[in-house]
Amino acid sequence: MSLNALAIESHYGGSHKAFLDSWIAKSQHQWKVLSLPAANWKSRIRHSAYHFAAAIDRLEQSFDILFCSDLINLAELKALSGSKLANIPIVLYFHENQFSYPVQPPNQINRHLAFHNLTSAAVADMIWWNSFFNKKQFLAAVQDYTQRFQDYDFSSYLEDVESKSIVFSPGVDLVAPARTKNKVPVICWAARWENDKAPQTFFKAMRILAEGGFNFKINVMGEQGDYTPDCFASAQDNLKSHIQRWGYQPSRGEYLSGLAESDFFVSTAIHEFFGMSVVEAILCGAYPVLPQRLAYPEVMQLNKYPERSQHFYHGGAPALARHFSQLLQRYNQGSLWKSSQEDLLSSFEKYRMSTCSIAMDQQLIDLAGNEKKQSQQAGHR
Repeated sequence: MSLNALAIESHYGGSHKAFLDSWIAKSQHQWKVLSLPAANWKSRIRHSAYHFAAAIDRLEQSFDILFCSDLINLAELKALSGSKLANIPIVLYFHENQFSYPVQPPNQINRHLAFHNLTSAAVADMIWWNSFFNKKQFLAAVQDYTQRFQDYDFSSYLEDVESKSIVFSPGVDLVAPARTKNKVPVICWAARWENDKAPQTFFKAMRILAEGGFNFKINVMGEQGDYTPDCFASAQDNLKSHIQRWGYQPSRGEYLSGLAESDFFVSTAIHEFFGMSVVEAILCGAYPVLPQRLAYPEVMQLNKYPERSQHFYHGGAPALARHFSQLLQRYNQGSLWKSSQEDLLSSFEKYRMSTCSIAMDQQLIDLAGNEKKQSQQAGHR
């Protein structure tokens, strides 16, 4: 069964774009995409509903289902679109959530953006999360936050949000380039160039290694955000003799080549609800080095494979440097992998979009069918 699906993506770039494009490429459904460029994400949450309501009003075809990401006020979109969306089931996909977004000073969340997330979840017919970690963080944070308001009863809405929630990993689509043995180990860091990915931790750890006389190269890739931290410019100068790749890669192929030539892939993130770049790096053969927090233990399936604790470090830059000093010694001795790399790769096959798309397509069919059945039953009353 093929549906006519409408997708709305207010931040069409990075992982949001990669997820949507790769799903549509594998999907059995017919898709129409309405999008805005990946910029001004706060404005996208606050204001994009008006833009997309007008765009929907101009569409002549009808749709069986609407799929949109979390960077929009879905309640406003439904209200502004009126009858256009009145009988269409809506799936809301949370790539991130504003109740758990790291801000300065700590714990001072943007109340307006956070409540946009909650109202969007309340009016969606189904909520998809990219990880159990994301779902758990949201439900716990919103429960804690709404308890501050003694005059209002949020309980039924929170119960409804939880009851219509399901987790679907944002599958990746890639063919790994061939790997070659490096004479000098290559360490890769690839993320948005913003503070929530803690690049300063990575660069400080690399400086500690360099000052300790370790021989290595670095690939620093990823997109620049709205503001590029100063640590990138200073690292480009201080670590210039260690740099192999630097900056946003000109093509998807070059990015994958950068992953495939890397022996290690490092995350220092303090904000990550899944980690598509980690999955891609592992599928390209890199040894992951991750902080034991956020969604990473879940993505690495640590509960099922406790031996993968070797891939995690605890602490900041000094701890990461100490961890790497041991890994580089093992690399030079030819004994880097303590457990089977083949087993790791095999367990990550479930994150390929060719697998994920089948389950997601079927969930849309089930949701559209249930909505149609309920409408028919209501019509007979």
